[in-house]
Amino acid sequence: MHTITHVTDRFTLVMLNVAIWSGRKKLRAEDLKLGTEVPPEELVSLGSKRVCDPEPLRIFHSIKKGAERTCLQVGTRFLGGFAVPHAQAESIAESLAALKVEFDAETRSFLAGYDRALEEWISNLPAWEEPIRRAIEPAEVVGTRLRFGYQIVRIAPAEQPGTLEEEVQGLGDGIFAEVEQMARELEGSFEGKEKLHRRALGTFRRIREKLACLSFVDRRIQPVVDTLDQWFARLPTDRPIEGPIFNEGMGLALLLSDAERMARHGAGQWAVQQDGVPNDSDSDMESDATPTEVTPLPLAVQSAMDFEAEMDALFGDGPVEADIDVQDDPPQPAFARPVEETVADVEGFFF
Repeated sequence: MHTITHVTDRFTLVMLNVAIWSGRKKLRAEDLKLGTEVPPEELVSLGSKRVCDPEPLRIFHSIKKGAERTCLQVGTRFLGGFAVPHAQAESIAESLAALKVEFDAETRSFLAGYDRALEEWISNLPAWEEPIRRAIEPAEVVGTRLRFGYQIVRIAPAEQPGTLEEEVQGLGDGIFAEVEQMARELEGSFEGKEKLHRRALGTFRRIREKLACLSFVDRRIQPVVDTLDQWFARLPTDRPIEGPIFNEGMGLALLLSDAERMARHGAGQWAVQQDGVPNDSDSDMESDATPTEVTPLPLAVQSAMDFEAEMDALFGDGPVEADIDVQDDPPQPAFARPVEETVADVEGFFF
């Protein structure tokens, strides 16, 4: 129970209840004039037909996705809703309230032009006028199928919480999976390029904010936050992001785009910290940096050498040219190896 309450006591649960009319009705055999030889429903499903132009309905789907993005910025999917830290619940509620106002305004606008839009839709498909008209629903009925609702509640486990503990233990893996999706925005920011556009830093910072807000959920998360912070601290502010610091950013992007690799990196770094081994270039990486037993972790803890081997496979050992004088950068943090104009500085960056 302690494992459950450690997390649930710090969470607010946001439930979205957004209904959007599909604009479709069941397609019937007579709509297609199939005659008497119609296969039974157990064998064939005829699908659906659009009874109105789908374009005006897109705005409702866009608002719904915006609500989900708002919750996922600092929260994670949980129990059919979104678990967000208490500290962020108020700002989430304000954002959702604004989205509800927008959704309701779009609903009124859609219903006001509903009849006219139907006639335009039918005029564009004159051969199918009869099937469409048979399926038309009045505006007041359609209005009941457009709704934006949200509930914000606190949760607490019962004495018999069922499988709630399993749900809580799986939150960390879910967070890493969500970050992996966010990191897709970084695709194309590094490949074939020599400099990192500063717009890409926005994605890195959004990922960092999400992980930092949820670091209490899983002990593997904070080491990933630390890795990001150490890179941010060394970014130049008055010159392009290129050379070794660019390569380190590419390594970070690859790390963030793989949920399993993130989990192993976080677990390995956490294990090293707990074992009291200095986490720098002078450390003997083949020493007992990884404890023989670490529990409980959703994924097995791997040593720093295991993860470094993966990075070697990705980047190889070939030299790359550095376009900047790395000595002008702030001092290298203890966790990184000295830069020697090789892509090994990317590997060393994570340990």
